[in-house]
Amino acid sequence: MRGLGDLKGLMQQAQRLQAEIAKRQQELAEARVEASAGGGMVLAVV
Repeated sequence: MRGLGDLKGLMQQAQRLQAEIAKRQQELAEARVEASAGGGMVLAVV
């Protein structure tokens, strides 16, 4: 049953990766970036 143990570990790793991806997506959704040009005459916020 070695193959099933490997599959179980692989599934657990996939679940951890999914949780990490969801966390990073949320962080990106909340991120705010500002840039200016023209001596501050133009300001872009994303």
